[in-house]
Order: sequence, then C-alpha cells, then structure tokens
Amino acid sequence: MNNTSTKNEITVIITCHNEAKYIKECFNSVVIQSCYENIKEIIIIDDGSTDNSPQILNQLKLDCVKLKVIRTIGVGLASARNIGIKSSNSEFIAFLDGDDFWTEDKLQNQIKAFKKDKMIGLVYGDYFDFIELNTSQASAIYVRSLNNFDKNQLMEYFVKDAPIIPSTTIVRKEVFKTVGLFNEEIKSEDTEMYLRIAEKWKFFYVAGVNLYKRKREGQLTERLENFFKDQKIVSEIAISRNPYLKKYSKKRESFRSVKVGIDCLIRHNEKLKTFKYAINALKLNLFNLRAWALIIMLFFPYNILIKMYDFTKNKFYQLRKTI
Repeated sequence: MNNTSTKNEITVIITCHNEAKYIKECFNSVVIQSCYENIKEIIIIDDGSTDNSPQILNQLKLDCVKLKVIRTIGVGLASARNIGIKSSNSEFIAFLDGDDFWTEDKLQNQIKAFKKDKMIGLVYGDYFDFIELNTSQASAIYVRSLNNFDKNQLMEYFVKDAPIIPSTTIVRKEVFKTVGLFNEEIKSEDTEMYLRIAEKWKFFYVAGVNLYKRKREGQLTERLENFFKDQKIVSEIAISRNPYLKKYSKKRESFRSVKVGIDCLIRHNEKLKTFKYAINALKLNLFNLRAWALIIMLFFPYNILIKMYDFTKNKFYQLRKTI
C-alpha cells in the first residue's frame, strides 16, 4: 500500500475523437498508475469518432471493469468533459486528452497535494511537448507556480496565465458544484473555467513533468494564435464578475501577445508575425521586458535562437526551484 489514502477516489475522464492511433497508449498510462487502487472509474467520452476508436474502446472495456465508455455525436471538447463530470462518482476528477499520456506516478505525485489545504480545488503541473509519435524529441515545459497563497491567485492567473494544461490537472468534484461546468460556447473553455475556480478556490502547482502532450498537425491547439481573439472574450467574462480586474486587462493582453509571438517564432519560425505581436505587446505595456527580449531574438538565426530559448527556459526553471 502506498502513502495515498484509498479514500481519495479519482475519476479519470478521457476525451476521444478519432484517436485510434493513440487511445490505447493513453488508456494504458492510466491503468499503470502507481496509485491505480485510488482510481474508482475511467470514463472515456468517444465524441463521434469515425475511425476505429469505437472498436478499440470496446476491446479495452472487456479487459477493464473500471472503464465506462460514453458515445456522443460531435458535441465538442467542453461538452464531452461536462458529460464526464456529470457521470463521475468520485471525490476527485483527473482529465486526460485521448492523444496524450501520463507518467506512471502522475496521480500519486499530485493527489497528496490536496491534503495541504482543504481549499485547494485544483492541482496542476509541468509537461512534455512532443510532435506526433516522436517522444525522443520531447521538450519539457515548466509551468508557472501560483502557490503563494498570500497573493491574489485570481489576479496572478488573470495577468500571467500559468498556463494550466487540462491533462495535467486534478480537480475536486465539489469545485464544479460551486463554479459550474465548462463553458461550451468558447474555444478557451479551460482558461475561463480556471478563472472561475480561482474566484472561490486555491490552485496548487506540483513540480514535475508527468504528462506527454502530443502536438499534431491540424490541431486547434497547434497554434496559440487560434485562441488570441477568444482570450479577449475570456477576459471580458472574468471582468464582468470581478470589475477590479479591468485595470489589469492591458497587462494581460500584453502578456498573452508575447506568448503568441514566442509560439510564432519558436514553433513556426514566423518572424514577421512575431514582430507584430511583440509590437502589440509594447503598445499595451511599454515596460513588458519579455516583448523587448522577443524583438532582440529576431536578429538571431533560427537554430541559434532555439538554443538560446531552451537554455534560458531551463535556467529559469532551475533558478525558480531554488527560490
């Protein structure tokens, strides 16, 4: 028996849409969890798959009594997660996209964090980013910690955006009873949800790379630019409930503009777009040092700036761990 109490029952909600190539690897990463006894149920929402995902899921179900498959007809990611939440029967819910997978200690490393404070509603962490099937080139993405409870976590998340990746999270089911379900009308439903959670609950960051997040050509999440306009809607929704956030809205938009610029540069080698987003960031906040640094990076050859970016990112993370 490990240190995690069996009372901490977890429902794992997996969303699947035409993930036949990846869903078995995803599912297997759940059943090999070191605290598998804490997993009460695994719910897979098969949202209108037209490949052979249904056949694979039927086979997996034969070998796992904890697995429940719910079939829907193209309702979308937010709706699929909401169906999973409403169907769950555990104290905690962990989300996983059907083309991602966990390390074997993911849940074990995170679930014990909830013991630190009864108001911790969401736990999240770092992840590996990799292309399609090539995990050998996976790049560790170290996420901002929001663990200083003396600060206003809502304001911190609103301005800086961790980011919190759904497949890294565990959430108390009670959270959804107090803040509602995912907004099914917007693309940035996860960010909008986390802002609502931050109004009433605490976040907790657990260091450690416990997720492999797959990048696939044609995915909506392939480009942060796809969410840039939608994020303005998210800001407006949050401000409507918390008017004091309005004074931070330009700073938030400036920060996000830099993030999109970095994505255009590092992942897509689009210097012109990067320059436009950096200039936009400076128009909103002239003192955004990351925007100035982004402009300087444009003068370096692509292969060199990639090395510079990786070096700086890793050094920053090492420094942050010592603080």
